[in-house]
Amino acid sequence: MVKFFFLLLWILTQDTHVSFMSTECFPGEGVIRVFIRMSHADFRYDYRHMINDDYIFDPSGKIDTTEVFVAKYLDSRVQILAGDKMLKGRLTSFESANGDVNMNLIYHYNNRLNSFKVSSTIMNGVNRNPTTLLIFKYKDFEEDVKLTEGNTQKSFSAK
Repeated sequence: MVKFFFLLLWILTQDTHVSFMSTECFPGEGVIRVFIRMSHADFRYDYRHMINDDYIFDPSGKIDTTEVFVAKYLDSRVQILAGDKMLKGRLTSFESANGDVNMNLIYHYNNRLNSFKVSSTIMNGVNRNPTTLLIFKYKDFEEDVKLTEGNTQKSFSAK
């Protein structure tokens, strides 16, 4: 019985919800491209807790407002600063396949800037142990970071 209790406790503490975010800067264009992948179940759960859209969520895109509400959700969960200016992202694609949700965004910034702050609060406050695995790339500079509920942002200075 004691072994079962400890095994159950261990399994419950390993309940991590993971999202992946790739952020790549193209300074020649003044563009940041962001790719986010997370499980469909985690996305639906987090989306429903963040957005009150009064519509049935439809990942196929048959409801015209789906893209608007997904963009609103992402604005509330992902923030990027270039220098000290908050950037506004635009959702360029959204698809659901094989149990995952894939989202692409584009941000425009002043290409003379090379300091950035990336913040992700995906699944924070609604799931246990939310984690975002972030890859940040700027020219030859690349860094991998694990963002958690207690550590939601990372600053990068790429030269």
